[in-house]
Amino acid sequence: MDVSNQPPVSSDRLQQAYAALMERAPSALFRKARQLYLNKYCLDGREPQGPLRLYVQQEKTEERIEPCLVEQEPRRLAIYTVQPITLALVHWQQPNAAEPVVQEAYLQQWGLGGITLQPQSESWFRQGGHQALLAAPSDLLWRKESLLPELSREQD
Repeated sequence: MDVSNQPPVSSDRLQQAYAALMERAPSALFRKARQLYLNKYCLDGREPQGPLRLYVQQEKTEERIEPCLVEQEPRRLAIYTVQPITLALVHWQQPNAAEPVVQEAYLQQWGLGGITLQPQSESWFRQGGHQALLAAPSDLLWRKESLLPELSREQD
């Protein structure tokens, strides 16, 4: 997907919904379970209302370990970052796209107005409805940090 039409900044509502979705999603270590989860649950919450829903269609994950100091002791910090690349606008259980004015109003609620949609020929996961893809904002991401256990030190 061409991300040249990518909105640079996400709205607070979109950031909060994305963080809530990521808190519940299976780890990226479990790829199939994670993909099933992201196909089933949208950014609109567990009980979405209305004919349109917004899903994470494609994402990029990064894991790294960095040194850090905790109480002047060297430790390691694991950092896990997930960033959506594309989102899917789904006209729930409808074979055709919603009217452009309805789509634009819905996307405005997420701070995604004026974005070019790329309609897809296949329906969303398990015949969920017509889907159109859009680039995710470049600053939309979720980051989790975990302090790793201390390494056992060799005794002399």
